[in-house]
Amino acid sequence: MTIHPDESQAPVPFPAGPADLGWPTELHQIKFALDQAAIVAITDVAGRIKYANDKFCEISKYGRDELIGQDHRIINSDFHPKAMIRELWRTIARGQVWRGELRNRAKDGSIYWVDTTIVPFLDEHGKPWQYMAIRYDITTRKRHEESLQGQAALATLGEMAAVVAHEVRNPLAGIRGGVQVIAGLVPEHAEVNGLVRDIVARIDSLNAVVADLLLYARPRELKREPVDVVMLLTDVAASMRQDPAAAGLTVEVDADAPVGVIGDLDLLRMVINNLMMNAAQAMPGHGRITLTAARPTDSTVMIAVADTGPGIGEEVRARVFDPFFTTKIRGTGLGLPTARRFIEAHGGTIDLLDRPGGGTIARVALPAFD
Repeated sequence: MTIHPDESQAPVPFPAGPADLGWPTELHQIKFALDQAAIVAITDVAGRIKYANDKFCEISKYGRDELIGQDHRIINSDFHPKAMIRELWRTIARGQVWRGELRNRAKDGSIYWVDTTIVPFLDEHGKPWQYMAIRYDITTRKRHEESLQGQAALATLGEMAAVVAHEVRNPLAGIRGGVQVIAGLVPEHAEVNGLVRDIVARIDSLNAVVADLLLYARPRELKREPVDVVMLLTDVAASMRQDPAAAGLTVEVDADAPVGVIGDLDLLRMVINNLMMNAAQAMPGHGRITLTAARPTDSTVMIAVADTGPGIGEEVRARVFDPFFTTKIRGTGLGLPTARRFIEAHGGTIDLLDRPGGGTIARVALPAFD
């Protein structure tokens, strides 16, 4: 079997049957060798999985019977742009080898990365009749790369935050106090009071930006304790229902069985609040927010915040966790990056998915606690 390194060349058709004298034993040996070293799947031309080796089952946390007959959307993390996936399919449909790195989602919601090579098997007419995907787990490497990038960015951000806290926050407090003193010296109904209120509001808004920056750059140590996730979601939902700005929204909690984690209650509350505020802002006026908590596996708790808004475009979704990226007129772009920092500090993951029927699902996976 020959696989050309150049993607512009078509691979030699894979010998397929007993007529190829001597091949069955050799193919069996090749299969055995691949299974020891790589994650292997074979699909038909429509992409339905026909074969999944033990390593595929192990990393995806799906049983073989759950994978066979499905396509690879079962492990799709919705991370890559649809244009990239379309190009992948165009490449292999032309009989060419595709190579790249893919981010997938296991059954328990955890994320893993694989270095992937997809090889088309061609018939006598040069048309693909099945595909073999050979993958290697590179999750540790990707996390290390992200960690190094994050550490470098945070070091710079921490220095900037220290300057901002000293050179901006302290003077703002003095300005705010001085403006309020001036307001106390003029009649209550004077026109200048409207200007004073506007100045104070803008100062408070700027202070909130500084607070967000400091929180992201210098998060505090976790205060770990048992957390009842259902109670947490119920409390957060009740608080939002009391907010006049959410009067037109329906907020529901869908969680019957007890679900628990070990974590920092205040930080987890901040994360859920942030996700709910994003959902509410995506549905100005009317819509539904649904909070769910489940335990898909013994080791994982899944929390989801789903809305019925317009959803998030691919380009935006790819950047929502980048610090300072925002689509809002007023916003620091630190809400979701900070939420991700908090969740990752708990040993979990957070990401955004399209909601079937329209809208967005913010999904958080955390280690479970009995």
